[in-house]
Amino acid sequence: MSGTVAFVGCGRIARAVVGGLIAAGGAPESIRGASRTGAGARALSEEFGVRAAASVREAADGADVVVLAVHPHETPAALRALVGVPAGAVLVSLVASCRTEAVTAALPGTAVVRAVPNVAVAARRGMTVLASGPDCPSGALAAARALFAPLGEVLTVREDLMETVSALSGAGPALIAHFARALARAGAGQGLSADTAAALAAHAVRGTGALLTEPGTTPDAVMGQVASPGGMTEAALRTLDERALPQSVRQALDAAVRLSLDRLLTGADGLSARS
Repeated sequence: MSGTVAFVGCGRIARAVVGGLIAAGGAPESIRGASRTGAGARALSEEFGVRAAASVREAADGADVVVLAVHPHETPAALRALVGVPAGAVLVSLVASCRTEAVTAALPGTAVVRAVPNVAVAARRGMTVLASGPDCPSGALAAARALFAPLGEVLTVREDLMETVSALSGAGPALIAHFARALARAGAGQGLSADTAAALAAHAVRGTGALLTEPGTTPDAVMGQVASPGGMTEAALRTLDERALPQSVRQALDAAVRLSLDRLLTGADGLSARS
């Protein structure tokens, strides 16, 4: 991380990003935070030693990158507070269901990049997906990439795919944790202690993730490494398919994408309608 970064909004995802940046060697004095009531910024300051600004303007003044990390319903007020954001600053929006055109409509001339990190950035094992806003210069995208690169992997997609990215990658850790909890509870139901079952499930998830991120490895390949014909793993996989696990996952993803699309903020009219 280079330069000064200001976080407007200091909730869960901002905390994850800041924690990852500090763990990666980022200087606390180069990070500022501002929140609606000030409580979130103070909590971030107490935990990581970053500066808690008294206002959005104070946080953004002189920043190289401004990270907008508020809830969708708080976006109009936050953008009004950012009018006149310093020239040359890159605005990285983490706001769910908010297209970059809505941000640029409120802040004409500002270079805007939309980002979807997941909470694993706190452990520097995250995935962040970026999409460039309208007329966004390549330097702004490079600045956003540099911000998130120490926190894990970074990909770039078209913005019209970002709702799906949010559902798959942003919400993905919660969905995987849901499965891990179910796996652990099933193990406990077979007689394991709750702690042992939880540890086994957690390590199964971690180990599988490590395998799947190896170049050329696919889910089918991992399943093939474990499942022997007629064996216990094959019986377990067959049961999941019979209980429609793939269909359930597809329906869960569809539900998340539909919700995001339903509340999508696409332009100035969408913002004003929710202000």
